[in-house]
Amino acid sequence: MHYIDIHGHYAWDVDDGIETKADAINALEKAKQQNMTAIVATPHVIPGRQDEKHIVLLKERINELKTIAHEFNIAVYAGCELFLNEETIEALEDHIFISINETKYLLCEFDVRKELSDDEMEVEDRLYEIAIRGYVPIIAHAERYFKGQIDIERIADWIESGYLIQVNATSLLGLHGKTCQNNAYTLIDNGMVHIIASDTHRVQGHRVPNLKDVAHELSKKYDYETVKTLLCDNPQYIIHGQDVVHIEKQKKSLFKKMFGR
Repeated sequence: MHYIDIHGHYAWDVDDGIETKADAINALEKAKQQNMTAIVATPHVIPGRQDEKHIVLLKERINELKTIAHEFNIAVYAGCELFLNEETIEALEDHIFISINETKYLLCEFDVRKELSDDEMEVEDRLYEIAIRGYVPIIAHAERYFKGQIDIERIADWIESGYLIQVNATSLLGLHGKTCQNNAYTLIDNGMVHIIASDTHRVQGHRVPNLKDVAHELSKKYDYETVKTLLCDNPQYIIHGQDVVHIEKQKKSLFKKMFGR
């Protein structure tokens, strides 16, 4: 199986991701080893800190990455990870963001350093502002916003609103701790994940291209079609601006029902 990564900070020296061109080449080599055939470069965009000139710079750097990636037979597409804050509406109005491959899909995130607020002004209203402009928010690493047990009802509301849920491979591999890992698997078990991505930031350590690794782990628990949908099919649909498909809620085995696992 070949994999497509719609969330990764592969473009070098533009955010807290890959630092140098040499590191970017190394990351592409690792992506090749992980059977990854396409990536979306999604540098951070923080409303209020960047302007139109910075967006032009990001696109230029992503184009440089695209040229290099051609040598590895990896297709590169432009995108960003838009941080939703109090200046989000102004950024949307001024088009200070990059949707994925110029499609309707826009990767966005909240502040993972704090507990997700119950204040809808801080989250739901900003997602709504994206949606009413004709874009589909993809909520990055949804499992990481909950410091305790994940709020399934809130996630369900997001999905009902038409938003997509992305989970990090690192969370499923247990590299962000047990809480994130449990949250990530809970989302899959409830049929509430649309895409798994690497969120690559480095060429060493945890946050590296790793989609083949996570596919191997998921195959121990889920059927082939579920894994393929999350790591290949839906990412490809997103890049081409097509509608994604939903995975089914996973049925518990008799053993799990009896012992709660």
